Amino acid sequence: MTWNEFYQALNGGALGPAYVFAGEEEYIKREALQALRDALLPPGLEALNDVTLEGATAQQIIEAAETLPVMCDRRIVTAVDWAPLTAKGRAETAELDRMKAWLEHAPESCVTVFYLRASGQEDRKAAAAPLGKGAVAVNFDPLSPAELARWCAQRLKPRGKKIASNALNTLTQRAGNGLTRLSAELDKLAAYAGERREITAEDVEALVPPSLEDNIFKLTDHLMAGDMGSAQLLVKELLQHGQTPVGILATLAGNLRLMAHIRCALDAGGNVPSIQAQLKLNPYRAKIFARQCGRFSAGELTGLFELYVALDSDVKSGRFRDRDALDKLLFAVLRKK
Repeated sequence: MTWNEFYQALNGGALGPAYVFAGEEEYIKREALQALRDALLPPGLEALNDVTLEGATAQQIIEAAETLPVMCDRRIVTAVDWAPLTAKGRAETAELDRMKAWLEHAPESCVTVFYLRASGQEDRKAAAAPLGKGAVAVNFDPLSPAELARWCAQRLKPRGKKIASNALNTLTQRAGNGLTRLSAELDKLAAYAGERREITAEDVEALVPPSLEDNIFKLTDHLMAGDMGSAQLLVKELLQHGQTPVGILATLAGNLRLMAHIRCALDAGGNVPSIQAQLKLNPYRAKIFARQCGRFSAGELTGLFELYVALDSDVKSGRFRDRDALDKLLFAVLRKK
């Protein structure tokens, strides 16, 4: 179930006994949980009918869910990052089996939400599978470019503002597609625009600092141009502003992985707009990725990502310093250009 379908079910009063909220878009995930609370809990009775558990056992979740609601029809129990959904082991399997059996006969007087915070782990989207049909998975995926444009327009409408399309591209290029940061940046931009109704690209450039992802694009361009000096200066600047070698390494590797996907799709006859839609990329980023990956073969990009995996393992095991690992990947990209 998508988060839009969840809202439709909520507005129609067709709620099930249990849900697993998972996916990368944390902002909408939090809003959906709050919307559920607003729909089910009468004002003034929230504290008596809303329980949040972290590090709980299956028995503790079941006991909380089987407690009768106070002066309302249903209560809400939220189990945050319930370990058996993401960890594997004999104890976790036993907990899952107990929860799955209980969910088959869960009371209608409670809605239980297994809330998995975004962690960058792709397998969290499938975390509902072990709970069977008793829990509905709600996927909070990043918004598509069209959804993002609509969301920004709705976010600005109460303030009497709108954002130009080129300004929105610049904003997502610098701040990314995560709604938590975009929400804060839009508030700043609306205030900065003053009496003007439209937020411009110049406003964004003046107010929004480039994200790590945007700087990694620049870093890759330096490497493509054979300019290791500029690449190292940019890395030094990122480190001075609080980034870590591991974070830079992982972001660069993530871009290499996406470039490998795009290169394979292009080699198979795909085009940039269709690839962008399939991967849910910002149009600007999709064009940059397509331009950058054009200088590599699919095999070279795959090899670079495999090198990152090996380096990451070496760093975690203590066989390699994180900065040395980053430099090794930078030189590998430089040699492949």
